[in-house]
Amino acid sequence: MKKLLSIALALMLALGLIPALAEEVTLVVWEADGVEGDFIKQAAEKYTELNPNVKFTFEGVSHTDAVQKLELDGPTGLGADVFAAPHDKLGQIVVGQLALPLSDSATETLKNTFMPAAQAGVTYDGVAYGYPTAIETYALFYNKDLIAEAPKTWEEVVEFANTYNDVANNKFAMVWEVSAPYYNYIFMSAYGADLFGPEGTDQDQHDINSEAAVKGLGYFQSLRDKMLPVKAEDLTGSFCGGAFTETKTAAMYITGPWSIDGAVKAGINLGIAPIPMLPETENPPASFSGIRAMFVSAFSEHPEEAKAFAEFLLTPEMQKLRSDVTSTISPNTGVTSDNPYFAGIMEQAGFAKPMPSIPAMDGYWSSMGPAFNNIWNGNDVKTELDAAAQVVEAIGK
Repeated sequence: MKKLLSIALALMLALGLIPALAEEVTLVVWEADGVEGDFIKQAAEKYTELNPNVKFTFEGVSHTDAVQKLELDGPTGLGADVFAAPHDKLGQIVVGQLALPLSDSATETLKNTFMPAAQAGVTYDGVAYGYPTAIETYALFYNKDLIAEAPKTWEEVVEFANTYNDVANNKFAMVWEVSAPYYNYIFMSAYGADLFGPEGTDQDQHDINSEAAVKGLGYFQSLRDKMLPVKAEDLTGSFCGGAFTETKTAAMYITGPWSIDGAVKAGINLGIAPIPMLPETENPPASFSGIRAMFVSAFSEHPEEAKAFAEFLLTPEMQKLRSDVTSTISPNTGVTSDNPYFAGIMEQAGFAKPMPSIPAMDGYWSSMGPAFNNIWNGNDVKTELDAAAQVVEAIGK
């Protein structure tokens, strides 16, 4: 494998896909410590083998902290040349003029070889700024020892709950964090609500209190009596995760790839499938997807060299290496993984919507958590959604 990788990279250099530099430069890269940092160091070693005049300095900066740090450090010359960030920071990145757009060749690579969700996640007003390295969304995790096949519909989930549930012993057919706006977007999207429009950029088209959202959350509310008679406050992440992997009393769990290792180590006979369809629908509901990406700093003193390295990270070889090292899913459509649990996540990803990155999204996070909590506990659906919509509409006005 290493020999084939070296041959492939050498061929890229020979073809001019990776520029050879005469003058030595050092690029500063920000990436999180841990497996992500391990990968980026390996990728840099591969790159330096092909272009010895490019050196690297690494700083352990969480991808969720990089944008705020660059706002402070970039203008002083202390920032990174290349940094990692989640795609939902893209609006802040663009408005703050913190990153450079992709070159024409990188944009073409993005269009031709990456999932639509990944393309959308790193594009703002038609311009691509990010180099996608991983995609994640949530799906239906299930214990094959408790339920042999994943249900295709929520009606099947409810039917299973009728024979499986034992409330006194916290034994439930399915659990998830019912107050979490991240997970519960599935109930809004199921009947056509499309948060901030198809591109996720239209504050006026928030759809939060649309007829589709009201219908979906009416069904969401009905599930408390039908299959999960627990107060929203008690359905925390620790409760749900514990019920699935520790006590093993929950047969199904809506969660994401970050839960795979824990479930496997706990001895769960794990299956992963798309989220069940709601009544009167034909496809799994749209879940939120997150895109992790690298960006080239607008403050870089070596922008062309930084862009060349970032584009190198888009190659199938580097995408495969990252997937293997970090146990995450590559958004490059030509990359496959040996991880047997990724297929279900990938299938759901085909229905996913990249989390919008416009400022009004802050209003969604802050208002919809309480709304989901109150709706689950019995409050009027339309009243709660109208209140949440007012919060979103007030942002920036």
